[in-house]
Amino acid sequence: MELSDAQWRSVEPLFHEIRSSGPRRGRPAHCPRAVFEAILWVLSTGSVWASLPEHYPDFRTCHRRFKMWFDAGLVQQAMERLYGEQGTAMCAAMSARMQPWRAPAGRKAPRFPVAFSLRWPLART
Repeated sequence: MELSDAQWRSVEPLFHEIRSSGPRRGRPAHCPRAVFEAILWVLSTGSVWASLPEHYPDFRTCHRRFKMWFDAGLVQQAMERLYGEQGTAMCAAMSARMQPWRAPAGRKAPRFPVAFSLRWPLART
């Protein structure tokens, strides 16, 4: 699903990537617009992430960013700006499809509280 330039400009400020001041390592990050368009494709088709067409970034990258952005409320805000009530309904349907992460059988739960989708230890104050 492709966004027009005007649509992207209306939601672009939500998706500014956090950049570190040090030297970057690894692969260059995918463009947030391409990743968000892949998320829109999954939301609108109801398909699984692995079925993303090849012109989008890798489905694992898109799914990882979707979880991060969804947990932060960015996807919901963008969908509401773009599509109003329909966008909110699409996010609710996706939320119903999402399952919480569970440790595999026989594996102990983590010792530290972990962020739901990122599996990073949470800082305690």
